[in-house]
Amino acid sequence: MFRRWWFLGLLRPAEQGPRPPGRRESKEAGELVLREWQVLRDRLSAIAAERVAAAGDLFRAAELRLPPGETAARRDYLWALEAYEAAGRLLDEAAGLPDGTDLPDLTAAVVLAEQAVERLAAAHTVHAGGRPRPFAVRCFYNPLHGPAAVPAAGGGKAVSRKSRRRPTVGAREAAADRRPACASCRNAILAGQSPDVLPALLPAARTGRRGGPPVLVPYYAVPQQWSPWSATACGAYDEGTPALVLRGGHRRPRT
Repeated sequence: MFRRWWFLGLLRPAEQGPRPPGRRESKEAGELVLREWQVLRDRLSAIAAERVAAAGDLFRAAELRLPPGETAARRDYLWALEAYEAAGRLLDEAAGLPDGTDLPDLTAAVVLAEQAVERLAAAHTVHAGGRPRPFAVRCFYNPLHGPAAVPAAGGGKAVSRKSRRRPTVGAREAAADRRPACASCRNAILAGQSPDVLPALLPAARTGRRGGPPVLVPYYAVPQQWSPWSATACGAYDEGTPALVLRGGHRRPRT
């Protein structure tokens, strides 16, 4: 849903122009950023509400009653319930505090709702005596994308049994392997392009500028003291995310 934005250029260093923008131009640019951000936030709010509602329907239809001895299934089931509750809390906060909710907060609600469904399925599988499938690894650049693509062994280059030498990995291949990425983002990096990142709104005060407009930056570029989502792919990489949200630890001061 977040592809080919007009403001992708804002995520790259600006070229040196003949003169800095005037106050009026800066204000207009800031208003344009805020309008586009509002559109994206409204669209993502609707998606998050849909995912949380779908998870709720599934939990009601697939309620699991476990005896005390099934510790593994119980662990997955309780985690799934907490993740679903945390996703609902993030969604409620977005409705109650629309101006204080950024795109990564709503993305975290989507991530938690979908992980709750995934873990619920794992609990049912374990309860039935089976082995659940490995949990999906999300794209770091935008957790709303599909699962991370698994790079081919040796970067897709064959290794001779005689030489036993590791294949040479180019700079782009190394960059593509640095973070989990969906197929689209990985291909973009391999082609020397920017991946389709999830943006976050950064107030001017946090960029060291006073009185300037807010800017859109990659969500993972926001310092961790201001965002709990920047290092965890909106909670996708941290098992403690549901507990963090339920105790209110995800709320950081915004200036």
